Amino acid sequence: MLSKCPFPNMSDVPTTPRLKALFLDDDADILASAELVLTRHGFNLVKAQTPDEARTALDAETFDVLLLDLNFRRGDTSGEAGIAFLKERMEITPHLPVVIVTGHSGMSIAIEAMRIGAQDFVVKPWNNDRFLASIKAAITSPRILPPPAPPQDLNLDRSEKELIKAALDRHQFNISHAAKDLGLTRAALYRRMEKHGL
Repeated sequence: MLSKCPFPNMSDVPTTPRLKALFLDDDADILASAELVLTRHGFNLVKAQTPDEARTALDAETFDVLLLDLNFRRGDTSGEAGIAFLKERMEITPHLPVVIVTGHSGMSIAIEAMRIGAQDFVVKPWNNDRFLASIKAAITSPRILPPPAPPQDLNLDRSEKELIKAALDRHQFNISHAAKDLGLTRAALYRRMEKHGL
């Protein structure tokens, strides 16, 4: 996209699109501080003070990064509300880069958030350089998701047949040992072997 310059003798200069960040924090002063830093460094910041406001924003538009405080109510320092919100969002948008911004919850809860899917955390009050570096690193190095698990065969008859075959192989076709391993009597194992054509 080109930006028209109002000054003569200056050519149109291509501009890069601004990155979009959503910051969920109940403290308006923290949000204002973040907005000052981020807008000066190429971000558009959308501010949310409640999880419902954040959900509405996340459902309405796409963001490059989510900045997430872990406590949304005055006096709450457990981080449980933020962890619950993070789990919810990771289920819905697992590729969304997340940086935890916390002041009260402590290291253990920030590390738990990283296990759930956040890329980094910043402690309040933050150092602006560290704050920006964490956000940019989260965007440029998104977390790698494991491949989806292969589909499981949930057919009980086929599963039962495979379990019986595995137990028989494991015990060199000793019916007594295979039955015991499967928690069956010998007679019950014989009936099931006959049922499955084994």
